[in-house]
Amino acid sequence: MRVLIAGGTGFLGRAIVAALTDRNVDVSVLTRDAARAADTYPFLSASFVEGNLEDPDALVAAMVDMDAAIFTVQFSGYPVEAPAVGRTFLEVDTGGTQSLAYAANRAGVPKIIYLSGVGADVSSKRVWYQAKGLAEKAVQEAGPTWSIIRPSWVYGPDDVSLNRFVNLVRKIPFFFPQLGPGSQQITPLFIDDLAVLVRDVVLGKRGDGAILEVGGPETITLDEIVRTTMRLLEREKPILHFPLWLVRPAAKVIGWLPGQLFSADALDFLTQDGVADLAETSRCFPNFRPQKFETALKSYLEVIS
Repeated sequence: MRVLIAGGTGFLGRAIVAALTDRNVDVSVLTRDAARAADTYPFLSASFVEGNLEDPDALVAAMVDMDAAIFTVQFSGYPVEAPAVGRTFLEVDTGGTQSLAYAANRAGVPKIIYLSGVGADVSSKRVWYQAKGLAEKAVQEAGPTWSIIRPSWVYGPDDVSLNRFVNLVRKIPFFFPQLGPGSQQITPLFIDDLAVLVRDVVLGKRGDGAILEVGGPETITLDEIVRTTMRLLEREKPILHFPLWLVRPAAKVIGWLPGQLFSADALDFLTQDGVADLAETSRCFPNFRPQKFETALKSYLEVIS
């Protein structure tokens, strides 16, 4: 089986490549520069094929003879947008996925899998939900067979968010700084569990034509995530909450500065709920058993310690 993945060098993509190649799937990673990608990611058991989102013909050529295509593309610095250089939800999540979906349709790819996100909705007032919803629509229209996977908050040894928490717990001696109340509800999902689900969707038919929300087996708050991290690191300390009304003006000012530093929208993105409805995933994949947060985090901390 031949599978192309766009976004295969990212946090999600690398884990998916590993899960697929573990089952002897022939994986090609779409990239702007195949030689450079091969030098940068020699540990990926995949080939690299060149393609540019701004070159439709090259995308089609890259997808010819593929049995499936996986789209998991995000802009660098996500979720802090940089409109001046085209790093926005609508330009990358929506526009990029539309270009990939149309190319897959022209190339005759029989199956498309899109990594979306919990909350995706074309009618949402939040641009990140709207962008994901529009991307889903493009994938569904491209067909002929599609699967949409909406993960909740994904963590693992190479992620940015949880590693930031780990570093803060280790380096700040007296308290842990938390943006907002820390009460948002999350179903955290271990990266290896997500990769296994994507692999099973690619290799089977149970997820065909389905929208699968996926998260871990428990709903917990961000503060509980931090406290669990502190306990496992044996560095417990008070959590100091910075009210959003106090942080938001500073975020707006930072958003005007050069560079992709932070923004008010990114603050809202990072302090929102992320609860997955697991009903459809459980129906299609009754044997899918994602790990509890503390169990997976313990093994994750052992890897990076």
